[in-house]
Amino acid sequence: MKVVKQDSEFGIDIFFKEENKYLAITYGGNLDLYWIIYSEEVNKDNNFVITKENYEVYRLFEQLFNDIDDINIYKYQNHQFSSNFKKAQKEKYRKSNTSNYNVLYNEKEKLITWYSDETAFCVANVLKIKKEDEIFKLEFFIQPYIDGYDRDFNSLHHIPIRFRNSGSFYNPFNVVFMRMYSNMKEIDDVNDYGHQIHMEEYLYSQSKIKKLTK
Repeated sequence: MKVVKQDSEFGIDIFFKEENKYLAITYGGNLDLYWIIYSEEVNKDNNFVITKENYEVYRLFEQLFNDIDDINIYKYQNHQFSSNFKKAQKEKYRKSNTSNYNVLYNEKEKLITWYSDETAFCVANVLKIKKEDEIFKLEFFIQPYIDGYDRDFNSLHHIPIRFRNSGSFYNPFNVVFMRMYSNMKEIDDVNDYGHQIHMEEYLYSQSKIKKLTK
């Protein structure tokens, strides 16, 4: 997977590229965030996989899961919460489905589900992010259209997901995704990516070698 960053009119566009498809994470002129999967093969594969070999990106997805699991929305404000407070917050969000938390996150299945903020819930494009054994699997879905609703944007080659900064179905969890985007802007692009190995990556690679040689 290659990582490419490009300046745009509204910020920095980030592209994660594989052979026949790529994932774009962009900041729009409407001040909202978009994740868009593009595929050369029509409707064949709308999945994208993040592995530990791409450790900088993998680490950000891991942080995303931790922040949603811990209801760690306002971390950027440097609030320090006790473990008891965090536990109470999680119970509140789960029992009352605050911010549609039970739609957003399935703790048992380690699954994040985001219905695009573009249009109505029942017809919006859907992004599922599943944490599996040392990978994060992203799946993009198009829901069947229902008469009387505004259509979501999609085509045979791309599926966009919108994260509103105002009026999101999951407000205020849009903050967590915006924080992730801000951190993504700091990762190395294609010119440097992979030339410098982090200590965590080194330890991970060494553990794999040990397992293979046992």
